[in-house]
This record gives sequence, structure tokens and C-alpha cells, in this order.
Amino acid sequence: MRGPMMRPVAAGLIASLALCGCATGAGGPEPAAKIETGGAGKPEFFVQWKTDLPGITRRPALAKGSVLPEYPPAAVRDEISGTTTLETCLTIDGVLVGPRIAQSSGSPLLDEATLAWAQVARFQPAEINGEPFAICGYRFDQEWRVTVDD
Repeated sequence: MRGPMMRPVAAGLIASLALCGCATGAGGPEPAAKIETGGAGKPEFFVQWKTDLPGITRRPALAKGSVLPEYPPAAVRDEISGTTTLETCLTIDGVLVGPRIAQSSGSPLLDEATLAWAQVARFQPAEINGEPFAICGYRFDQEWRVTVDD
């Protein structure tokens, strides 16, 4: 008889969290800041993300066909679970720029896997009044769970 079978589950992107405020005008949000385009490719201008932005017509979402993060084999073996929260900018092209760990899962393996995945993940950008917009301060959770089948 075999022992229980372990199955890793990368339980995807959980709801984004509200962050700092942004300047707003009558026609919708104004860019929160203008930053230099550097080696990291940050957007030249962006809106500071918060969940109740005026004029938001589409929230950021993982793009169809984008790869999901790979569960680290050592974390599966050791049955390590946790949630890593990233904070990042998201360009109008759906690329995450400058992702950083806002809250650790408690496991360097899971945190590193989340950051590695963020380098290749593609998203649908936020839209404001139907137009794609670069945002910064966007937070999302990557939940990592190992389930044991009896």
C-alpha cells in the first residue's frame, strides 16, 4: 500500500489590496507621479493603484495563456505552504516592473519562486475609461498550498 499522495496547488492571484491614494480630477485619475524610465523599464507615468479608482473599467488580471508559477520541488517535498504578497508596477503592455515582496510567505523558496514567476508573467493592464493605463503600487497575493490526498 502506498502512502498519501501530495499535490502542489499554486492557488493563484487573490484579490488586489487597496493602497495609497492618488490625485483625481473631474475626468478621472491624474498620473500620481512622473518617474524616469530606467533600466528596470518603469512606466514614464502611472496612476497610483487603489481598488476604488474613479473611471476604472477593468482591473488588472492574469492574461490568458500566461504561465502559472512553478511550485518549488523542495517546498512540495517539505509540504511548505504560504502566501507571498507582491507590490509592483504594471505597464500598459501587461508587464510587471520592479516587483518586490510586500509580505513574505515565511519561506524563502516560495518568495523566490513568486519573484521569478513575476519576471515572465503577463497581465491584462488596468483600464480607466476604457483606455489601458500603467499603474504602480499594485499588490496581489500568490497563495502556495500543498494538499495531501489520502
